[in-house]
Amino acid sequence: MGIFSSLRSMVGSRQEESELWNQPQTAVELDDILDRTQKPQVIYKHSYSCAVSLFSKSSLESELEKISEHADVHLIDVIAQRSLSNEISQKTGIRHESPQVILLHNGSPFWSASHGNVRAPLLIEALSELENPDDTNI
Repeated sequence: MGIFSSLRSMVGSRQEESELWNQPQTAVELDDILDRTQKPQVIYKHSYSCAVSLFSKSSLESELEKISEHADVHLIDVIAQRSLSNEISQKTGIRHESPQVILLHNGSPFWSASHGNVRAPLLIEALSELENPDDTNI
């Protein structure tokens, strides 16, 4: 099987999710996430039909354990949960894109990235900046 055949079979199919992902389903759950102040919140908007999303999710999951030590992590399926994805955009003021990661601090956006910039090292750097403004190493 060639690389393109492998990629086609991966895109569009749901891979098993890490147990570290919280997967909110309702606006009430979203409001709870936005109200949390004890720990930063990471919302990752994913499309199972997009190759860029596949690679972004893979990057995040390669460091998800480390990321989840510093923030709660939430996964939104932008196709199945379109209204919730739109509500995130409305409540954060960040235009919807996919893939997209939004780092919230005290309910407000601190950092976000989309498309090819959704990568674990960049998110870890943003978390480090949030936690230690003078030191960028978690």
